[in-house]
Amino acid sequence: MMLKQNDEKIGNFLFRYRGEIPVLFLIIGLYVRYNHYLAGNQYDSYYDYACLFVSLLGLAMRVHAVGYSPKGTSGRNTGRQLATNLNMTGLYSVVRHPLYLANFIIWLPIAMLSYSTLFCLAFLIFFIWFYVKIIQVEEEYLEKKFGFMYLEWKHQTPAFFPNFHQYDKSYMAFNWKKVLRKEKNGIAAIFVTYFFFQVAHALGSHQSVIIFLSENAFWIIMMIASVSYYFVMKVFISKS
Repeated sequence: MMLKQNDEKIGNFLFRYRGEIPVLFLIIGLYVRYNHYLAGNQYDSYYDYACLFVSLLGLAMRVHAVGYSPKGTSGRNTGRQLATNLNMTGLYSVVRHPLYLANFIIWLPIAMLSYSTLFCLAFLIFFIWFYVKIIQVEEEYLEKKFGFMYLEWKHQTPAFFPNFHQYDKSYMAFNWKKVLRKEKNGIAAIFVTYFFFQVAHALGSHQSVIIFLSENAFWIIMMIASVSYYFVMKVFISKS
């Protein structure tokens, strides 16, 4: 009983700070990238763009899940579990936790930017532990709130590995305004993170400011654009 209570406390704590805790892990990744610069590697930029492409696939998955979700689901609730509806269509018909799967697709290639196999393995262990704890308390909450309806959906829907054969199209129209409002954090986080990895790369290779600016125009532009977008959404759209 005591062990279950401790697991619940840990899971609720991780859920509450699920946006902040990975940042601490990311800082370690930046330091590793700084110390793992491969001098003269002409494929560095292609590797980073490939990682970005995969991260954007994860973002597209989040966009799909959030855009077709009814009110009261797929939010960025903080502090406690909160749900008024059980979403069982769209991506939720093929996997129970599409947003967490999308986060994995986003953050794994970012961990790979460290150029360290050891760090990537540490990330996988951390990610599994982190989300298993969150999922445990989340599913207990949903089971208590929705009862048999949730248990039936849980029984036929895999937790993390999608079964696309059972895809059930959402009955809702895609809500772009909801996506733009709710995913501003994720969009900015991706491009800001990739930009800082370029900074770590430049510092590790002792690049001059001029070379850094000339070789990283894309990352600088996308970082500025995504941060600007975040503040526009925060100030104008979120309050509308």
